[in-house]
Amino acid sequence: MAERLIHILPEQVASQIAAGEVVERPASALKELVENSLDAGAKAISVEIERGGAGLIAVGDDGCGMGREDAILSLRRHATSKIRDAGDLSAIRTMGFRGEALASIASVARMRMITRRADDLAGVEIAADGGEIGVRRECAAAPGTRIEVRELFFNTPARLKFLKTVATEQGAAAEVIARLAVAHWRVAFKLVAEGRVVYDLSRTASVLERIRQLYGTKVASRMLHFDSQRGGARVFGVAGMSQDSYPTPRMVFTFVNRRAVRDRMLQRAVTQAYDTLIPRGRYPAVAMFVEMRPEDVDVNVHPMKTEVRFRNSGAIFEAVYHALRERLADQTAGSAAGGAPPTTTRRPGSADAPIAPWDATSETARALRLVPDAPAPARAAQRALGLGWSPGAAAEAVALYDIPGGESAGAAIPAIQTNNGVGAQVVPLSDPGEKHVPEKYVPEKYVPMYSRLRVIGQLFAGYIALEGDDGLILVDQHAAHERVTFEKLRAELRAGGIRVQAMLTPVPIELNPARAPQVHQALSEFRAMGFDLEPFGPATLLLKGAPAVFGADGGSRLLAEMIDAMGEEGLGGVGFKMNRGAAFEELLKQLACHGSVRVGRVLKEPEISALLEELDRTEFKTNCPHGRPVHIQWGRGLIERMFRR
Repeated sequence: MAERLIHILPEQVASQIAAGEVVERPASALKELVENSLDAGAKAISVEIERGGAGLIAVGDDGCGMGREDAILSLRRHATSKIRDAGDLSAIRTMGFRGEALASIASVARMRMITRRADDLAGVEIAADGGEIGVRRECAAAPGTRIEVRELFFNTPARLKFLKTVATEQGAAAEVIARLAVAHWRVAFKLVAEGRVVYDLSRTASVLERIRQLYGTKVASRMLHFDSQRGGARVFGVAGMSQDSYPTPRMVFTFVNRRAVRDRMLQRAVTQAYDTLIPRGRYPAVAMFVEMRPEDVDVNVHPMKTEVRFRNSGAIFEAVYHALRERLADQTAGSAAGGAPPTTTRRPGSADAPIAPWDATSETARALRLVPDAPAPARAAQRALGLGWSPGAAAEAVALYDIPGGESAGAAIPAIQTNNGVGAQVVPLSDPGEKHVPEKYVPEKYVPMYSRLRVIGQLFAGYIALEGDDGLILVDQHAAHERVTFEKLRAELRAGGIRVQAMLTPVPIELNPARAPQVHQALSEFRAMGFDLEPFGPATLLLKGAPAVFGADGGSRLLAEMIDAMGEEGLGGVGFKMNRGAAFEELLKQLACHGSVRVGRVLKEPEISALLEELDRTEFKTNCPHGRPVHIQWGRGLIERMFRR
């Protein structure tokens, strides 16, 4: 009879294999231990680490503690107090639930546990070496639990040699504490590494205060509160203003039912919410919480419990996207403080006299061609030729880019709803059922109402200098006009297509013969952007209409510039290999960029007034569509310090 090849592994070997999934590095063990403390109801958690956690991880808390039998049983695999049967897995309400963490850590380290319940006269001390329980005795102890993990991976040298440097492992441990501290701001945290205090965080009343503790007043003062309910989920938290961004997503915190997760769908929703507001490749500062029924999310997906699956991921994406996007649409002081932006503005140089709300047909509006204008004969011709929505252009956009009409324009160009006071007050974010008094909060460097500030002048024929309440503001005239134009074009697109103004007479556009085939191939893209073009020979086009937002004369010049700027991959260099909606958004950015007032153009005072007034009526006015800032500001205090006042 042949020898049997398959056999059951010893319990210790099986535990070490399981530990490889749960305890990837010291930071993983630390995360499991701190989450156990949180599940125990701790209000204060202290952590000590040595050699990045490989030498020592000590976690102490003031939670409920354990009795002798429970403490011994907690070191057994699949022993837990958090679930009872398979049905509990469909509605998990605790950080841990598998009953694997303590057993896995104990199997690859030397562990010592001291725990005591508040009603017990004495605590219990248990020591385990490589998973084998040794010492079991009573001891003096304060209520709560302290677990010391020494010489992590001492019996698995293969895992030990793959650890990073002490500095790297220490950084990973600090990141774990930071994320858990943001999620549980009502718990005090202390982290000591190599005898040095890294974090000493007292309990706070709001997530904003916890952000202030961790990252300083400068970051916290530039964050906006948001709170929204949609699709069966509540989405709330704080989000950085769109003028601030970071090279990595280290400041993006996403939590589902207070569990820190790294979910691609949530990350994508945050990224798209900041689309056209920060430069590509940069990331915002966001602490976002999604609260939903435990039955609607599965956290039993990954051994590290950092991945989740949603029952209705599309609805959660929409809820997150709109909660952030609607809040970022208006970052002015009135919005941040809970008030609506005022409806009157003040003329430059006038300290007191309010003026009437914006008149879209005014001379100042025409000064920058913010509304189309034409001489009387041209207007008559427009009526005859039909100035309005171009059926061809609208159909081209819808068919080519899969952009639906009506209220929604798809994920890449979503329909932005009016900000109806979302995030108007900063309420200390709370657990369900808790009541708190709302606290007012205004970011220290809010986005101003540009048209209310005194115009000092224009610098370098490209920057508008304004005097604010607390300093000097420079507005990039090209970035400001580009955002205004982009939002107008996008609004027209959602309404059915970019509005086309017919030419009084068709304008011939002569093409470079070498470039002509490439231009002819891109005709559908040009038409979708509002250019009514018709081939007129191998190297000539007839321009019969242009986007109305630029006017007839501006449209012909814009078309010539866009043709000259075409790259080898096609219009805008996007090549239309990306999502069609995203590709069209890139074209809208290019169209707005080429059609906006340039640096080098000297603006008259009515033109400056028109631009600032229109900018104040534009959503997402803080940045151009490519993410560059519209304004920069020097505080009065900084200016006075420069003069040593």
